[in-house]
Amino acid sequence: MSVANPAGKQTLANTPAHTAGALLLQVVRYGIAIGALVTAGVAGVWWWSTRDISTENAYVVGNVTPISAEVAGNVVALFADDNMVVKAGEPLLQIDPVPYQLAVDEARADYRKALKELEGATITVRLTDQDRKSGFDSAQARLREQEESLKASELEANARESIHNKEKETLLASRAEEPGLVALERNARDYFERYDNLAKSGDIPVQDRDNKEATWKDALARLNNLKSRIAALESQVMASDLDKRQALVRVEKQKRAVADAQAMVGRAQAALLQPDIAEADRSALQRKVDLSRARLQQAKLRLANTLVRAPMAGIVSKRTAQLGQTIAGGQPFLSITPLDLDNVWIVANLREDQLARTRVGQQVIVTVDAIPGMEFPCWVESLSGGTGAAFSLFPPDNATGNFTRIVQRLPVRLRFQAKENFENRIRPGMSCKIRIEPDVTVRNPGANP
Repeated sequence: MSVANPAGKQTLANTPAHTAGALLLQVVRYGIAIGALVTAGVAGVWWWSTRDISTENAYVVGNVTPISAEVAGNVVALFADDNMVVKAGEPLLQIDPVPYQLAVDEARADYRKALKELEGATITVRLTDQDRKSGFDSAQARLREQEESLKASELEANARESIHNKEKETLLASRAEEPGLVALERNARDYFERYDNLAKSGDIPVQDRDNKEATWKDALARLNNLKSRIAALESQVMASDLDKRQALVRVEKQKRAVADAQAMVGRAQAALLQPDIAEADRSALQRKVDLSRARLQQAKLRLANTLVRAPMAGIVSKRTAQLGQTIAGGQPFLSITPLDLDNVWIVANLREDQLARTRVGQQVIVTVDAIPGMEFPCWVESLSGGTGAAFSLFPPDNATGNFTRIVQRLPVRLRFQAKENFENRIRPGMSCKIRIEPDVTVRNPGANP
């Protein structure tokens, strides 16, 4: 039942208690609104603090291996060109192998010779104790034999020289007779010519002329006989001189044989007194064999190095070698960029304020500009030991007085989670965009990839 409110009387709605309750209600409402605003602010700050870390300052990096020849020579064949994909072990370039093959043949011949010498020395060592006495006796016997032969040769040479000297004396004596017989023949011829003229004129008897003619012919025959004997003696002298020279040559040869025999006796005596010499020689020859074997292996290695093969799979770049060109050993002539993801990674340059929440092992989403529409999951592998400015050619020195605060960037290495390069399209140098998810960890720090 309602109660009338007479004029002038205070109602329940207008009581002081009612007014205080309404005011309290408004305060509660304002408090809820303020709390909601604070909660929203805190949520916004939390969202801001947990947002992803991203940057466009990222690039694909890879191991670019320069390829050079171990040996120098003329290029006779090229098997690779720029942008060609090669496999590990495929030939890239052939250097003229002929000089190196000759070096191998020479080294092999030296090695075989050293082996033969070593075999001989080994046999010598084994037989030294048994043969040194018999060798010494044999050398002495040979020396005596050669000395006897030398004496016989010297006797023969002396005899040949004596015969030659006698024949020379006989020749000289015969030549000494020649002027007298020439004079007698000339005098007899003159007498004959005068008597012949007198006999023709009848002044003297013909018998006198005939007597003079007989005298002249006898002198002429004696002269001719002497000349024949001189010619024969000259031939004999020449022959005896040749025999004498040959005998002297045999003497000299026999002297050398005696000297060789004496040297042999000396060697045999040394072997008799120092049986360890043979072992020392064998050891020296063993070292020579080892050295020859090493040189042969080195020559074979140099020959094998004339064919340059790819040490890894990848893409050929920057080929400078040409056919017929002479290249030097150690001079790079091309580069190979491997495309497997063990040799290709991402380097992202993060700002300093992004590093506070960057940890090794966090998941990263990478997009490559050259492959639109694809996202590649990666993970943070490591952080650089310093910022890019710290490793620049002229690092900043903030103590010079001209200080300007500049946000620095630190290189961070990112590894792909995939096993294979996507269609081999991810190449070093490509630009990327990366987004690090701080709350997602895919690798434990220190774990093997």
